Order: sequence, then structure tokens, then C-alpha cells
Amino acid sequence: MKHNYTLLQRITSDTPAFFKKVQVFGIGLAGLGGTLATIHGIPAGLTASLISAGSAIAAIAQFAVKLDETNTDEPCSTSDGDKPSPSETIQSTTN
Repeated sequence: MKHNYTLLQRITSDTPAFFKKVQVFGIGLAGLGGTLATIHGIPAGLTASLISAGSAIAAIAQFAVKLDETNTDEPCSTSDGDKPSPSETIQSTTN
């Protein structure tokens, strides 16, 4: 089940729910760092670290790809062995 996605495909593909939450956390962390940067007395290193970490977390979470179960490379196995499904049986008898 190996998928080779281009950068554009990764950015535009659907993101799993967990990584959407990670993105929101990263954006919030970067926003907190930006807000704290406006307050005098807060060390610049702390705010820069919060902004950098939050931005990196949000950007990396964007590259997670939600795998579509219908597009897997592995064949579908059934518990019945090689028996055809009922719809396949109906189609073969009507033809």
C-alpha cells in the first residue's frame, strides 16, 4: 500500500480528523506567540519559539493524507473465500 504523492497532492488532499486538530493547535500556539510578542516584558526568545513551533506544527500536519479505502493497492479479501457476492451472482444469471 505504497502511495507516492506530489507536494501539491499532499497539500490539496483531505486531511485526517486528528491532524486537523493538530493544525488548529499549531495555529493557536503561533497566535499565542504573536499576541505575547506585543506585551512588553515577555522575552523575545519565548515568543519567537512559540511562533516557530506553532507554524511548524500546523505546516507539517497539513501534509498528512487521508487514505481513501477504495483506492488501496491490495485486493479486497472476503471471509467467504472465492465465492462471488450476491450482486455478482444476480448479474451473471441475468446475462
